[in-house]
Amino acid sequence: MARKDNDGEPTLAQAWAMLGGRLGLVVEERGERSMRAHGNIRGRVVTVEIEGDAVGKGFARFLFGVNTISSRNRREKWHTVLTVGCANPHGITGAIQSAVDVHDPAWNPREYNPRNGRNVRSDPPELANRVLTAETYERLMSVTDDVLVHVLPTAICMDHHATALPGSGANYVAGSVIHHYQGAPPPWPERALVGPPWWIDLLCDLADAVDR
Repeated sequence: MARKDNDGEPTLAQAWAMLGGRLGLVVEERGERSMRAHGNIRGRVVTVEIEGDAVGKGFARFLFGVNTISSRNRREKWHTVLTVGCANPHGITGAIQSAVDVHDPAWNPREYNPRNGRNVRSDPPELANRVLTAETYERLMSVTDDVLVHVLPTAICMDHHATALPGSGANYVAGSVIHHYQGAPPPWPERALVGPPWWIDLLCDLADAVDR
């Protein structure tokens, strides 16, 4: 059955053609589920790469008529890398994680809330005091997925793997963490466009803190 809310739903290439124009990035389409964008935002070198597992064994079995349960339920794999350059004059390195801890006494399995059991931690622990501001901490507490942000000698980087159910429309919106939106879903095509600027801005803010 066709979805009723897919009017104006863009492909990955169409979404990034629009985002490239908005953000001033050069976009390279590398296939139906593969793209790379790069350029300068807020005076920083920004690179985005999104890669989806378009055709796997499950799809091939379905294509050739062996429609097994495993092929019908097979999830698509998505790999997203967002990198923002920084000068890092103090040589700060480590990682910041925003994740739900199901062993946290505050976690409630019956409550759907991104903050439910979520913690923002850093490795080493003192990294948080150097890099996180009150605003970036609150933003990391609001995300709906578990993410790990690396502080590298010359960049802030998020390298994320996720999955999405096949046949769910614009699968990259579900599978690529930087396409996740917050709150009620906006109409297409904005639903596919609101996430990347939010994430790029967050990593730029972290880079600003590293460079102070």
